[in-house]
Amino acid sequence: MNDLNFSFDFFHLWQVIGGQLILIVAGLILILADIAMLKLDEDVRSRRLGWLTVIIFALTAAHMMSREWGLHNIVFMGIFSADKFSIFVSIVMVLSGLLAALMSIGYLQNNDVMKGEYYILMIYAVAGAIGLVQSVDLLMMFITLEVMSLAIYALAAFLKNNRFSQEGALKYFLLGSFGSAFFLFGVAVIYGVTGTINLTKIAQSIAGGLYTNPAILLAFAMLSVGLFFKMAMVPFHMWTPDVYEGSPSVITGFMATAVKAAAFGVFVKLLFVTFTPMLSQSGQPDFQNTINLAALGAYWKPVLWWLALLTMFFGNLIAVSQQNVKRMLAYSSIAHAGYMAVGIIAANGDGRMGVLFYLFSYTLMNLGAFGVIYLIDGKERNAQTLEDYRGLGYKYPALGFLMGLFLVAMAGLPPTAGFIAKFYVFAAAIKEGYFLLAALGVMTSVIGAYYYLRVIYMMYMKDEVRDVVRGPVAMPTVIALVITAIGVIYLGILPEQLANIANAAQQSLSMIF
Repeated sequence: MNDLNFSFDFFHLWQVIGGQLILIVAGLILILADIAMLKLDEDVRSRRLGWLTVIIFALTAAHMMSREWGLHNIVFMGIFSADKFSIFVSIVMVLSGLLAALMSIGYLQNNDVMKGEYYILMIYAVAGAIGLVQSVDLLMMFITLEVMSLAIYALAAFLKNNRFSQEGALKYFLLGSFGSAFFLFGVAVIYGVTGTINLTKIAQSIAGGLYTNPAILLAFAMLSVGLFFKMAMVPFHMWTPDVYEGSPSVITGFMATAVKAAAFGVFVKLLFVTFTPMLSQSGQPDFQNTINLAALGAYWKPVLWWLALLTMFFGNLIAVSQQNVKRMLAYSSIAHAGYMAVGIIAANGDGRMGVLFYLFSYTLMNLGAFGVIYLIDGKERNAQTLEDYRGLGYKYPALGFLMGLFLVAMAGLPPTAGFIAKFYVFAAAIKEGYFLLAALGVMTSVIGAYYYLRVIYMMYMKDEVRDVVRGPVAMPTVIALVITAIGVIYLGILPEQLANIANAAQQSLSMIF
């Protein structure tokens, strides 16, 4: 165990949370840069701030991959950990921010919303998300959850003159606050029972016999419900369709990937470190008694089994009836949360690896799809219905191909990253004997393929009914779409390297001290 206890050492702080520090400091610098460029033309200022944001995210990702990935589970004052699992999820979120920032340069110009605070909020949303995933302290988890959430609420409402954006943001704020309250009550209950809010110390405490205490189950349920809201699991998904439809298209893709990755990452960390016997596999004598936590599986596995099933079915079935493409992808996002939950239920290394691979792949294909949507849209809500997509495959061949590629990937068809991601989570479930759940998951994927392929059908098999003129295509958006397209194809053909990295990341969970 490498624990700094209560001593403060900036070098070790930089080692553990260097990525967070880069974003926090860069956000402050970006505020000053925005003020310094007030006299410049709005287009120029927005473009420069956008590129600065891209550079900031690139530097953050480079630091995490080169410096933090090689660390061995260093814990800073019992608050943050630098384990491979947290770093992997953090890199996914930084990638989401980088791609969203690239797309935003063109999106803000197309919609005449050149405001510097947009990029500042995006940076702090990612900083909060990274802090959430790296936390090993429940109170810090709550604080960073709120930092992330407040920034996302503001971004969802960024189109001030669009009532759909305002309505969606208000719903997100109210229901998101409700979920946060559940999480905080869970923290209070578990502290009242165990006297600690550190993940590993809680595991040690309840493994001594408290796991039979109903209050522990209540606390776990409350913590889970708070995260299920962010994960958009049924029945905690109510905010998703309106928020995704009303938010700026690029922000919709950003929250569907970065926020979902943060929520799934912290849920996996909380579940397997604190409420399962995973720590007993570390070889540390202090954690041998956590083998008793296997008894809790009888409580959480059946509940999560049904939640995953309902989420997959509900998301896909309701998506079939949607005529708005953004709203359709909102229900699709709910369904994908169900697929990822299947990997968690497996409760084995393959399942956790599959979830991490899924999060990375989903980030590429989802942000790619929303990038195409904003280009076809021109201005927000100008062309978002299925009827608007009629004949666009021939009118705009490149956009048609990219949209088709991303939709095929989300449907889980080979040779794309989406197929490999679903294969990993279903294979992990089958390995643990969850044959029925895996079979039903495949069935829901067939339902999902229908509405994904319907969009492609409209683009290539139907004649245009109204003249849809795409918006200007900015070079940064082209770069982002090329990255996502190559990533989706590459991971569908050669997934082994990312799978090995994800497997190394999930193994580090047993070494968080």
